[in-house]
Amino acid sequence: MPASDLDLEDLATLKAVAAEAAALALDYFERSDVRFWDKSKGHPVTEADIAVNNLIKDRLMTARPDYGWLSEETALSNTTRTAERVWIVDPIDGTRAFMRQQPYWCVGMGVLQRGRPHAAVVQAPVLGETYSAVLGGGAFLNGQRLSVTGCSQEDGCRIITNKGMLTHPAWPVPWPDMTLADPKPNATLIRLCWVASGKYDAVLTLWRKSDWDLAPGALIVEEAGGIATTHLGEPYLFNRGEPAQRSLLAAGKALHSLLSARVKGVRLPDPNWTVRPYEKTQTTERRAMGETTETRQLLHIVIGGELKDVTDVEFEDLSKIDFVGAYPSYKEAYDAWKGAAQRTVDNAETRYFILHAHKLLDPETGDHHHV
Repeated sequence: MPASDLDLEDLATLKAVAAEAAALALDYFERSDVRFWDKSKGHPVTEADIAVNNLIKDRLMTARPDYGWLSEETALSNTTRTAERVWIVDPIDGTRAFMRQQPYWCVGMGVLQRGRPHAAVVQAPVLGETYSAVLGGGAFLNGQRLSVTGCSQEDGCRIITNKGMLTHPAWPVPWPDMTLADPKPNATLIRLCWVASGKYDAVLTLWRKSDWDLAPGALIVEEAGGIATTHLGEPYLFNRGEPAQRSLLAAGKALHSLLSARVKGVRLPDPNWTVRPYEKTQTTERRAMGETTETRQLLHIVIGGELKDVTDVEFEDLSKIDFVGAYPSYKEAYDAWKGAAQRTVDNAETRYFILHAHKLLDPETGDHHHV
């Protein structure tokens, strides 16, 4: 199916805006006085992220005021996400690399139609790499057409993933020898683009990833002849209630099938099966947890640590449990959990949980107190 005229027009708009946004980001990158702070615990943002986000939003929404808007640095709003077509943007993917003066960051943007990417641009200015793709029109790096590798075996393949995950003793069948990316790009979009370009054979992340970290790169991989899905092989549908996916697996078709078969036993939640604490739900128990307004202190504990088995919830060493904190509401606990979870990217063996204490035992009296 050839690319549509609308998709090609939007791709041209994305390319022009990406070039301007990348130049602005590069200007901040070359300075030594860029301010930064934590959006949530362990999740940094810089003034460059905000400035680039604002520039992109102004340009894209001026070009297509009837489109919706979905961005990492803009508060979620149902009124801007229900349009037929939606801009999706990560102004700086790889903020930690950006802050450390490392080159592995990029500006990523695309357009979705009913949750599917139709055009995308990823520009990594320090690397001198600009990737683009349009549905039905192929994928390109600096104007040269891309194709994923034809690697059809795990042994010896080049993969971008976490070494600790591969060597974890819980795997029933040990992983074969592979060449791991070193250094591993901080930006998920760059990882996807490197698979699309054939620089690496596959990328695997057994942890949730946000839609803006995936959508532009997923289209680029697919237009280069590869497959980008969850580790279970589920096709991505973006811009759902929670703009996130359970995991990432991208590779050529043969290798993708092998890797998915190997990791399909890993249980990871679909973020859209859970409840955002900011939104109403029809489930009674969840509504009480998420919308608690009463003054009594209901106990929610956020803890985490290394698991013995990536398919279970038994901790490796209870003495090393990370106690994040105790919170009176599910919303506060969720915010703390999300901040902690951001620190475990690519470490599937390390997980964080919310423990909701619904019953307390008084050892002195033997009484059980329900909360």
